[in-house]
Amino acid sequence: MKNQVLLPIIFILTLFTYQAQAQCPAGNVALTTQAEVDAFVTTYPMCQALPGGLHIGTSSSNVLSDIIDISGLQFTSIGGDLTVQNNPLLTNLDNFSMLTSVNGGLKIFNNDGLTILSGLEALTSIGKNLSILNNDGLINVTGLSGLTSIGTSLNISFNSMLTSMTGLEGITSISGFVNIESNGITSMAGLDNLESIGGDFDIRNNISLLNLEGLESLMYVQGSLYLFFNIQMTTIEALSNLVDICGQFQMFKNDAVTGCAIPIMCILTQDPNFDLFIETYGAECGSSAQIMAQVQAANIDCAAAETAAVVCTPLSTELVDMEIRLEGRTAVLSWETATETNNQGFEIQRSKDGLSWENIAWQEGSGNSNTVRTYSYTDYNTHRGLNYYRLQQIDFDGAAAYSPAVSITASTVSTIDVYPNPASDFLVVSGLDGRTIDEVIIHNISGKEVLRLEDANNVIDISNLEPGMYVAVIIAEFDEKFIKLVVE
Repeated sequence: MKNQVLLPIIFILTLFTYQAQAQCPAGNVALTTQAEVDAFVTTYPMCQALPGGLHIGTSSSNVLSDIIDISGLQFTSIGGDLTVQNNPLLTNLDNFSMLTSVNGGLKIFNNDGLTILSGLEALTSIGKNLSILNNDGLINVTGLSGLTSIGTSLNISFNSMLTSMTGLEGITSISGFVNIESNGITSMAGLDNLESIGGDFDIRNNISLLNLEGLESLMYVQGSLYLFFNIQMTTIEALSNLVDICGQFQMFKNDAVTGCAIPIMCILTQDPNFDLFIETYGAECGSSAQIMAQVQAANIDCAAAETAAVVCTPLSTELVDMEIRLEGRTAVLSWETATETNNQGFEIQRSKDGLSWENIAWQEGSGNSNTVRTYSYTDYNTHRGLNYYRLQQIDFDGAAAYSPAVSITASTVSTIDVYPNPASDFLVVSGLDGRTIDEVIIHNISGKEVLRLEDANNVIDISNLEPGMYVAVIIAEFDEKFIKLVVE
């Protein structure tokens, strides 16, 4: 019997927390001093779902912040960028323990007091870039162990004490560039499940790096791969599963490298159209001939490697621009071509993870063209959260090739508002942006359902409800709004 009483109460208390998400300021928030942090906590004590971005600290390294305690900030989501910058006294991010999503980018820059990123364990998605830069005391990133999605790029650089990237195992693909530079890492452990990179992959000036272990799952780099000035690195053989590189491959002054027998070298050393640049003083990997000698000694099947390398087949259409933008709950993909040759059209594809793709639309091409052509497509059925898009360009003879991927995050912050509150006869629902209300559900304080409407209009009749406290749930497409309702 006790459980029957407690469950509705727990349910109501849980729903009431959603009301707190609306009690936040509009737009971006900048907190540059401890006094401003304290004032924000006092003014917005129930703010959880921040609709805009959040900047903690100063914008210039010439003026450092005095922020030492941000424990009063209890966010579950941030609609824009989250930047933590120039806070030498800040030692932890424990206040972010409820944060699950950042729709913009996450930048942690020049916080010398941070040694670990504890407090970010609940964070699962970042809509844009993840940048961890110039944090001299940082030793690991295990606090990011819950992260499964980075929208655009990854940049971990100039963290001299960072010995490991363990904590990033949830990342399987990155649509933009990856830059790992001037850290204290000895291997690439932490990127163990990374399979594809949509831009350049740059590994340079990591003076303690011994090998590339941790990159065994990497198959595709749609930009260039750069290995520069990793002076203690002895082998690149962790790249044995790398299938294709669309740009250049450059190894420059990695003096200790002696192990370079990987299948993709069959292609890189033999293709006259591929930009392979090698300048290293290692006795075994300093030229194409030395590399091929290693490949042959390892009995690598070059025919199989050449068959597998199909990702970077060049587009017969010259794609000069492709971008994605969010308009309300819809994603608008636009692209331009400078020239087209035998172009039948474009298959538009969407993915939730950058790996598994679905065809969502077809756009006819212009056949043969030497003038700029502009195309666009509007996706009205975006997934909640991160969405990847790419084009498969198909010729009339059936030949096909893929464009680089772009991504966008459909906001997880509700735009629905309900008024008046308190109310007596009716409620008005606003902020629908043209959407219809799928369902309205109202419970009383005991957890009993007292009203349910489907396909409702934006004026809801509540005249039959007794005076008291209720919880109302408004569902419109993938948007849900929970409110604490007082009926008079």
